[in-house]
Amino acid sequence: MAVSDERALLRARLDREIGTLGVGRPSEVAFAYPSPYRAGMSSLGFQTLYRLLHELQIGAHRAFLPDIWEPMALPWPQPKRPILTYEGERPLSSYRVVAISVAYELELAGLVRLLEGSGIPVLAAERREHDPILVFGGPLTFSNPSSLLPFADLLIAGEAEDVLPEAIERLLSHRRREPAIAAAAELPHTIVGELAPGLWHDIPEPARASKERVPAYSAILTPDTELADMFLVEPERGCSRQCAFCVMRIQPGGGMRLVEVDRVLDLVPEQARKVGLVGAAVTDHPDLEPLVASLVESGRSVSISSLRADRLTPTFLRDMQRSGHRTITVASDGISERMRLLLDRKIKEEHLLRAAKLVHEHGFHRLKVYEMIGAPGETDADVDELIRFARELAGIGRLALTFSTFVAKRNTPLDGQAFMGVKAAEERLRRIRSGLGGKVEIRPQSPRWAHIEYFLAQRGPDAGHAAIQAVRAGARYADWIRAFEATPPVARPLKFGDEAAWARRRGKAAERRNKFPLPVLGASSGS
Repeated sequence: MAVSDERALLRARLDREIGTLGVGRPSEVAFAYPSPYRAGMSSLGFQTLYRLLHELQIGAHRAFLPDIWEPMALPWPQPKRPILTYEGERPLSSYRVVAISVAYELELAGLVRLLEGSGIPVLAAERREHDPILVFGGPLTFSNPSSLLPFADLLIAGEAEDVLPEAIERLLSHRRREPAIAAAAELPHTIVGELAPGLWHDIPEPARASKERVPAYSAILTPDTELADMFLVEPERGCSRQCAFCVMRIQPGGGMRLVEVDRVLDLVPEQARKVGLVGAAVTDHPDLEPLVASLVESGRSVSISSLRADRLTPTFLRDMQRSGHRTITVASDGISERMRLLLDRKIKEEHLLRAAKLVHEHGFHRLKVYEMIGAPGETDADVDELIRFARELAGIGRLALTFSTFVAKRNTPLDGQAFMGVKAAEERLRRIRSGLGGKVEIRPQSPRWAHIEYFLAQRGPDAGHAAIQAVRAGARYADWIRAFEATPPVARPLKFGDEAAWARRRGKAAERRNKFPLPVLGASSGS
């Protein structure tokens, strides 16, 4: 794509935005997202930090992965195309500081493409004096930030609202690259990346945003996103539940931070006709019903990022139906009562049955349920129970099941557990589909990409190096497997929470868990 065409695309999207900040104002800071515009602008964290940097008079210009570079499998390199910032129409490589938010493991493919396509050296160890200083953060720092170390000049762990602005100010206050990075790395919750091959530091405790920075809320409304023209705001942050597989259990400080209803309502701009309530446990907010009712009474539609089957009420569902919703989505995760108990999910059959009846009674088109196969201890008997129970739910009303494959995450009780295998997962999905006999809509996510996510989630900085190899080979499933086989696993840098506690154990306590298991290809490749 020519520069003129790229500028035309950026300007067209800018024209459709409401609330854009900093257009035409100079800045030495770019804020980049390693997925396309429609995904990046649907990220509440990305929007919040963009807004905050402008409020603090630091400023930032946005950049995104080109849409055409999104597919997981993609021949590389692609034909050259300019990666320009939206507010400045400048090449990403021309900025002094580039902050990058990474949401989850598979975005590493987009990250490699974004950097190479911008002409920025991919590895921190290869950057020189006049290259941009890359600052990494985002949700991935709660699970496996060590995979980002090969790319990062500076890594911020956890909630970055307080740390990022100060880090950028320190970086901009030094003319030379090395002293700038060293000064920023003195801040709590930050470390330098792999600035020299094979050298990295223990991962710091994740930052916890100050009370003044909560809640997060978006700056820009745009129709060109996954959540078109929707204003995003969090009525709570964190989760007080302890599901064994979930990284939200390791949020800094633990538990939920509630936002008062009036505060949330005051933040909603007049022009926003759609509001997204975002959080790990929104339905646990004690005042969710009056909040939703107030928004609906004002003529707005409401979407909620996470619903629990045991928290649905007739009043809540009536308001969601008035809001225009046709589908209600809840999570089961464990595919049987026994598995949900093992995973500390605390959702029972009775909760799901009641939810299905309420959804049907209130005229919704369907109930969608998230399920997860392959968790440790799962057996054919659990699959049989899922089939029997899904048929029962489908007898109440239309039902759709969305399946993911279990991926063990760091700093959870299931860290180090094996991946069930691609072939085994595909066979399990076939058995479920056959057992349901077309009575339930099945929406499976790819076990192959879950397998790649598993290696990225479980390995150390070598995962980042493997990602580079895989992308350059075309990023097909087989390319990823070959890249991991060719990249020797290394010990993971210690991380906060459980891992740090295990490392401090002595004597017999240390014997119970004196090293962190690394995934072995032959044990979980599915071949």
